[in-house]
Amino acid sequence: MKEQSEPNTRERLLDAAEMVVLERGVNAMTLEAVAAQAKVSKGGLLYHFPSKDAVVLGMISRMISMVEQRFAIELQKELPGRGRHAHALLRIMMDTGSGALFPKVHKVASPLRAAMVNNPEMLEPIRCFLNRVHQGMIADGLSPDRSWLVLAALDGVKFWRVFDILHPSMSDLGGLRSLLTQIIDQP
Repeated sequence: MKEQSEPNTRERLLDAAEMVVLERGVNAMTLEAVAAQAKVSKGGLLYHFPSKDAVVLGMISRMISMVEQRFAIELQKELPGRGRHAHALLRIMMDTGSGALFPKVHKVASPLRAAMVNNPEMLEPIRCFLNRVHQGMIADGLSPDRSWLVLAALDGVKFWRVFDILHPSMSDLGGLRSLLTQIIDQP
């Protein structure tokens, strides 16, 4: 029988960690539980992730990689010019269609919450991505205040969802999207 390659094993371990969190909660996400869910030895898990924090960081990094890939695709759809980065971010953050990114991101909400409390340095990949997007907005010609406003509004909606705080209706989200588009497009 052919052994699985490292990237596949790593992805399988991250999938297993997500399943443990979804089925049993973030407190149940032990190294043993993740290894059992992935059907690998604890040693096999430790080869890829030497600690629980490393598993959480792997989950966060994978989520950010997904967001960055989706953002790059949306950015390519934009013509060069003012508001390019802001429009791409608006689309990925407010998308509610079948290919929406949020349900995938929501899978790591519990580890994300745990990271914020227990080890805030794990949020560095998120900080870096948002900083790059913000700088891109400014480079596109959007004023810093409008850039901050767009980021704040979209992150607010994202965190309402991630932390299960508020649930704006589809109509409310459509209105917010329209207003943010106006803010981005106004000279």
